[in-house]
Amino acid sequence: MSTDYDRLPFQPEEYLARRDALRTLMTERGIDACVLNSTENMYYLTGFGSLAHGATSLIVRADGKAVWVMRLTELSNIRALKGKIWADDGIGVPDGQDYATVLARTIAEFVPGKPVIAAEYGTVQMAIAGFLRPKDDAVLNASGLVEHLRRIKSPAEIDLLRKAGHIAAQSCLDGFAALQEGMTDTQLAMVVSDSMMANGSHRPAKMPNVCAGPRTARAHVTWCGAPISRGELVNIEPAASVFDYHTPIFRFYSIGQPAARVLQLFDVCKEALDEGFARVRPGMTAHEAARIFEGVIERRGFAEWMVTRPAYSIGGSFAPGWGEDNVMALRRDHDALLEEGMCFHVTPCLYEDGVGCVGASMPAVLTANGFESLSGDDVVFGVK
Repeated sequence: MSTDYDRLPFQPEEYLARRDALRTLMTERGIDACVLNSTENMYYLTGFGSLAHGATSLIVRADGKAVWVMRLTELSNIRALKGKIWADDGIGVPDGQDYATVLARTIAEFVPGKPVIAAEYGTVQMAIAGFLRPKDDAVLNASGLVEHLRRIKSPAEIDLLRKAGHIAAQSCLDGFAALQEGMTDTQLAMVVSDSMMANGSHRPAKMPNVCAGPRTARAHVTWCGAPISRGELVNIEPAASVFDYHTPIFRFYSIGQPAARVLQLFDVCKEALDEGFARVRPGMTAHEAARIFEGVIERRGFAEWMVTRPAYSIGGSFAPGWGEDNVMALRRDHDALLEEGMCFHVTPCLYEDGVGCVGASMPAVLTANGFESLSGDDVVFGVK
């Protein structure tokens, strides 16, 4: 029996339920059509995730009909998925033709009259989205509609995240096994990346973060060909992908005994992680949960080096990153309620210049009894 490599990650019924949930939100807000352009949101609703960033839109009407407007070459994907996805009609825009003109014309034809249109503005870089405004006040802001639906993962989504988590954990173990004095951080990154692919990871949204020494204090910096010395702090942070559902994990190692300060930072982060796993429950606000992690670090006197939120949502992701910080996060002054089925990369970290980045990480799903690991490994500082 042949394998259908173009099959969707989930059954058609799950995608139809997601579409109808969006339709309900649109009806509640009096929206006749949504113009979606977030790759993650389009993927969540249909099972197709376009990599033609900035040149793909999905117009969804309140009656459930939809049409794609995308670069002409990308339309080959929709033809290939005909009959498999509920949104299987599209308009192709040839290279050199003005995309905005085609999009406007398609909206006018697909939703005639004087409809209420909402478009996603949240895909604009978050740092500048606050001062950008729609040119036409008649176009509502649809940002957050689909993100609201993505917060709670279905059992099928959690299964993919768990598979990805085990692959990511194994890649860290394989990296630790290969770690030896004098190897470069690039060679270590090759081992981690090869392990992910060999163990079943699909294309990741970004390559792993692999670095050593005080340089690790520079957030998200990665390999540069530098040799790894005995006693140096080693950071390995991959995110494996299964059908574009990404589960990251962050592990910390050294060849020989690391500096006492490094182990001290790790112990504080591990205590914060354990406290959060013991106490965070559904029904708390994101603020209340964040303060459990942060409170441990503050009581231990390390607040100065705590520069990130303790956890961010994970799920279906595309370049340039693997997180869903715009969907949900544990951070102070955020009053969103935690619910069962939310999935996070829980990773209290400390960044100290001259020392490095040290943390305690565990991807997890929130259950009625608290966090449950999605990677199945242990949080330890690996000394080889």
